[in-house]
Amino acid sequence: MNQSLSSTFLKGKEKFLNLKNRLVKELKRSLSELIEGRIEKNYSKYIEFLLKNIREIKKTIDKPQDIELIFNSKDYNYLLKNYGKIQDLFKNPVEINQDRIGFIGGFKISLVGGTISYDYTIDNLINIKSSFIQIEISKIVNDSEIKQIEQNFNNFIQNQKKKITGYLTQYDQIQF
Repeated sequence: MNQSLSSTFLKGKEKFLNLKNRLVKELKRSLSELIEGRIEKNYSKYIEFLLKNIREIKKTIDKPQDIELIFNSKDYNYLLKNYGKIQDLFKNPVEINQDRIGFIGGFKISLVGGTISYDYTIDNLINIKSSFIQIEISKIVNDSEIKQIEQNFNNFIQNQKKKITGYLTQYDQIQF
């Protein structure tokens, strides 16, 4: 009986963790959709954001080396037509390219023939922050609550064992 109850509790804990992982995955998907919708609504504001982020990291990457900025297809087409907005940010020549695999927004940077690269795509930033999302979910359903449930369950098992032992002791005392 003890093993059966422990197995049931373990299955419940596993289902909870699977639910937590599905919730994180769903939150990341919803966040991606929300950001994509906001980019579509106000593309000019998004381009300002994009250029601001490129400007912030240019100090790190604007050395005498080849710089390649990689964008999704929509951003690439826009910036190809408005190449001056990118070129004006750098001292060195900058090549812009379209990524083969689509992403929501942001950019990738490749330096020195691709030996050093940075990924500032929205998708990657969400993945980086997913640990923060998991921490926030853990705050909602605290691990101490799970431990308390586990402790309550163990106490229940111990109480049931004592009752069974008591019943067996009484049974042994009955004389026929």
